[in-house]
Amino acid sequence: MAGEISGDYGPEGVFLIGILKGAFMFLADLARSITIPVRFDFMACSSYGSSRKTSGIVRILKDLDTDIRGKDVLVVEDIIDTGLTLSYLLKNLKAREPASLEICSLLNKKRVEGKVDLPIKYEGFSIPDVFVVGYGLDYDEQFRNLPYIAKLKK
Repeated sequence: MAGEISGDYGPEGVFLIGILKGAFMFLADLARSITIPVRFDFMACSSYGSSRKTSGIVRILKDLDTDIRGKDVLVVEDIIDTGLTLSYLLKNLKAREPASLEICSLLNKKRVEGKVDLPIKYEGFSIPDVFVVGYGLDYDEQFRNLPYIAKLKK
């Protein structure tokens, strides 16, 4: 994936926006593997609370510190579930007038009821509609530190 990203963007590089908290491990590994200049910033938002299901209400908890106007921006996500949160963020980011705006996600749940169709340019793995933890992904702030991704048992 990093090779594809490196080839798709020019010598000016790419501006990565990591969606906290879940994407931090994936973003770090991805950024180290990209061979063109990389700059990055982070956003944090919430639509889950302490539940396994999204509430449908998106709140931005941390906004960007950097102006993205005119930059080639790649939003880096850990997982796309319903896509509602990311859809909200994309509208928010498009209003800031980046030169380009693309999506990169480590995981993408394919068969989720009510899923928003998003143009994912870089997708690591397609997974079924199960709750997963590890490698930055959590359940109620637990299990992020696992060095692997696992299905959470009920």
